[in-house]
Amino acid sequence: MSDDTVQQVYLKVTQKIQESQKQLNQIDAQISANQREIRLASLTKRELDGLDSSTPLYKSMGKMFVQESKSSLLEDIDKETSNANTLIEALEKKKKFVSRSLEEATGNLKDIIRMAQTASGSGASK
Repeated sequence: MSDDTVQQVYLKVTQKIQESQKQLNQIDAQISANQREIRLASLTKRELDGLDSSTPLYKSMGKMFVQESKSSLLEDIDKETSNANTLIEALEKKKKFVSRSLEEATGNLKDIIRMAQTASGSGASK
């Protein structure tokens, strides 16, 4: 392989590694955001459980508040939690895929470096 070819492959592999690392960071941020949402929903649900059914409760709808029943609010919280958990599961699967891709690219980079070192070592002995 010529030096130009090796250099092009090296650049492609390092670019793939950088993209994979960026994707992993984004996935981790999304997972954290959803976990935070689940914790907030849990805290809100705990506070709502402590209130009487006769207590007027309101839900934020943009710039206004709409009166809602306690059961309706609890139902909405359960849906939000369920959606967040489903999203976290999907993100974890995506994270595993991207991690495998990163490991593969890192292995390829090591192979390229090893190959270049071998080529330079055999070229020096001639």
